[in-house]
Amino acid sequence: MAFSKGKRIEDETSKRIIDLAVNIGCKEGTGALTVTRLCRELNCDRRVIYNRFRDIDEVNMIVAKRCNEELIQKAEASVAEGASYYDNLLARIMTVFTYIYEKNAYFQYYTALYEVSEGGVKNVLLQDLERVLEEGKTQGAVNAAADTKRAAEMLWIITTGISKMLAMNTGYKYQDARETMLYGVQAVLESMK
Repeated sequence: MAFSKGKRIEDETSKRIIDLAVNIGCKEGTGALTVTRLCRELNCDRRVIYNRFRDIDEVNMIVAKRCNEELIQKAEASVAEGASYYDNLLARIMTVFTYIYEKNAYFQYYTALYEVSEGGVKNVLLQDLERVLEEGKTQGAVNAAADTKRAAEMLWIITTGISKMLAMNTGYKYQDARETMLYGVQAVLESMK
């Protein structure tokens, strides 16, 4: 992801930086993930980082993308052949919720991290949910008039928000959080039928 003549390119150093950033960010949190720390661990100059990334916020967004891709892989593995569209969608959502819960609070921070652009909210997990809902329209399981972008945003907020509350150790019990999350998810799913 280095910059060469104004164009972003991939290289081994960029990959090493991001691998290290994922390790630090997900285990120790964003407070521990700094350019100074990356340079110290990689034994390099700050220019090595800044030649490849705009700032530490960009690095954090790339870490978030990687965390969400990991979640999506887990969710896709939960899909059962022959199950109904809604059973598989619910299985995906439950897998994401449980996996976020099982990881530490730092990982959970990254699953909820997003960018706001002219095109709306940007998050890999959110885009995947929207894709799955659009597939439901194609299959005839989701009402053609349903706003899949809005529904995906609501599902994402419900799932990541409640799992983040669990991670913050507020005394919220897993079973209670799961039931609350399922109640909200079911309401969104009913509105799409």
